[in-house]
Amino acid sequence: MPFVSPVSNLALTVLPYALWTAQEAPPTAWTQALQAVPLPNLLAWVTQSQRRVEAQTSTTGGAPARLALPHEQIQAQALGWQVAEGCLPWAALRAAELGLEAQELASDSPAAWGFISLCHWQVSHGQVTLGDPAHLALDDSEDERLFHAMRGFFAEDGLTLYRDVPGRWLVRGTCLVDLPTASLDRVIGRNIDPWLVGGDAPSGAAKLLRRLQNEMQMLLYTHAVNEHRTLSINSFWLHGTGALPPTHVSSPGSVNVVSSLRDSALQQDLMTWLAAWQRIDADVLGPLRTAAAQGQPQRLILCGEHEHHVYDSTRSNTWQRLRRHFNPLRLDAVLAVTAPKE
Repeated sequence: MPFVSPVSNLALTVLPYALWTAQEAPPTAWTQALQAVPLPNLLAWVTQSQRRVEAQTSTTGGAPARLALPHEQIQAQALGWQVAEGCLPWAALRAAELGLEAQELASDSPAAWGFISLCHWQVSHGQVTLGDPAHLALDDSEDERLFHAMRGFFAEDGLTLYRDVPGRWLVRGTCLVDLPTASLDRVIGRNIDPWLVGGDAPSGAAKLLRRLQNEMQMLLYTHAVNEHRTLSINSFWLHGTGALPPTHVSSPGSVNVVSSLRDSALQQDLMTWLAAWQRIDADVLGPLRTAAAQGQPQRLILCGEHEHHVYDSTRSNTWQRLRRHFNPLRLDAVLAVTAPKE
């Protein structure tokens, strides 16, 4: 079933990290916290709408089969992208926004783009975890020094770096065409091993990037930028690789992505997450209900790590209404990682 309805006048609201994915969530604490937080617009919306649950499949070993998160896949579909797994070209889109794509079209050969996010890898008990790059708080001067120190190594491998924002650069090169990479948010706070480019047996472009990554780790280990930093910059993460496909839609219509739950979800801060939900309930879902009441078709998608829940403003059927009358939905079911199916 598609993420995005083909109905042209359907307004789509996407809430990334809207489903709590606590790794060790005590059920009683979770339920008690939710009972203390009123979300009247959310409850009214899910009670009056049609609902379905879409789940990603998982591979053996616990790593999901998809390299992108559900909300990223939904956004990609809205943009008309029909690309291979792990090749959602977010960096190419950013390059086009900056005018870089147009400058490079006359270059000698086709190329794709990627993001280079500077990051801190935490080593503990033989496991390497990727920290949130936002916590590095790089300033412009530090970013420029690291950029000039690293770009020559990338150039030797046919990769051109462009500064974007402190801590995140754009990289362009033919080897990034059809190179699957895991999204940054998929890996933050997790063991990097299942997500490294190329997996267990890297070859070709993936092997080149893994070698380059090792070289940059050695360079960063002794770089002066890290001398007085509490959190060192010791590696980078490549993500958002690929080229904009011919099916790209520059104006995807009415799609509203609300990302205010992201930081608290990644930090596993339940109370801050619930406070953000209260703001969304008032500022986003309130107007959503008003628009639906005025006859404007609406779709609300609550996204988690491996699944998403779709709620359409179309009136639910009689059976669903009867079930909800005698067994009303509770927040711990609506916002659960795996909610009961209707």
